Amino acid sequence: MKMPSSEVPTIDVSPLLGDDPAEKARVGEEINRACRGSGFFYAANHGVDVQRLQDVVNEFHRTMTPQEKHDLAIHAYNPDNPHIRNGYYKAIEGKKAVESFCYLNPSFHAGHPMIVAGDPMHEVNDWPDETRHPRFRPFCEEYYWTMFRLSSALMRGFALALGKDEEFFQPELAESETLSSVSMIRYPYLEDYPPVKTGPDGTKLSFEDHYDVSMLTVLFQTEVQNLQVETVDGWCDLPTSGDDFLVNAGTYLAYITNDYFPSPLHRVKFVNAERLSLPFFFHAGHHTLIEPFSPDGSRDGDLNPPVVYGDYLRHGLQALIVKNGQT
Repeated sequence: MKMPSSEVPTIDVSPLLGDDPAEKARVGEEINRACRGSGFFYAANHGVDVQRLQDVVNEFHRTMTPQEKHDLAIHAYNPDNPHIRNGYYKAIEGKKAVESFCYLNPSFHAGHPMIVAGDPMHEVNDWPDETRHPRFRPFCEEYYWTMFRLSSALMRGFALALGKDEEFFQPELAESETLSSVSMIRYPYLEDYPPVKTGPDGTKLSFEDHYDVSMLTVLFQTEVQNLQVETVDGWCDLPTSGDDFLVNAGTYLAYITNDYFPSPLHRVKFVNAERLSLPFFFHAGHHTLIEPFSPDGSRDGDLNPPVVYGDYLRHGLQALIVKNGQT
């Protein structure tokens, strides 16, 4: 869907972490305007130490050896590893420059019921050698829960923005079941950069147009302008922030609201610069089933059929790989 605006407001989300109903309602109104405009907003006063985040991720990418990257690489890059979500996504010299590490719910241990059952999308995290990277895993697990709780608070604001009670989504957001993931993406600066794709309008791209398959996406990135959103006036640049998280509705939230809050179509411009992109993809649990609704009543007779979250996520991620390739 082409969005009506490219404006990205900055919203103070701290009231969502507090107890003032009037302030929470005000934030909900601001979220409503943003999601009905460009589909994006910056979440300010979020309480996350973004400098520490960048320091740890930069250290990780600087110190990982090629062998470590291969040993942790997902199945697409290492046939000996059965993981398709958690692991390293390798750069390929001359073909692909971007590399990343993705990890999942730290609650997914060997005895977790979904792991025991072998349910898709659930994996026990593999980590780099903790003697060589002593602060990486502790930081990542702490950061995961920090972002999960921030995202849960944001969902209270989204619920209010949709005319619901602030607790509307909370029963479906159990920590032990969430399929949420963190991706720690590095875009390098290279003298001899591999070939990049070109959009229909001639723009060079690092990642083509796509929708985020998530409930919410909460993104921190280096302050290098690269994102664009498709609007009624064409592709428009999104502003950057060195302090705040860029938030947008994912396709599942769009699905259950029957596009009242659409997921914005966006893309990543090619920029030959060393930078980080650190999205938290906020997901419900595998068995979550939220009945679609029409917040303004305009589609009450034509609602999307309910879909189990885990099935929606699995098929959506597969479709994204088919369209844009393995990241």
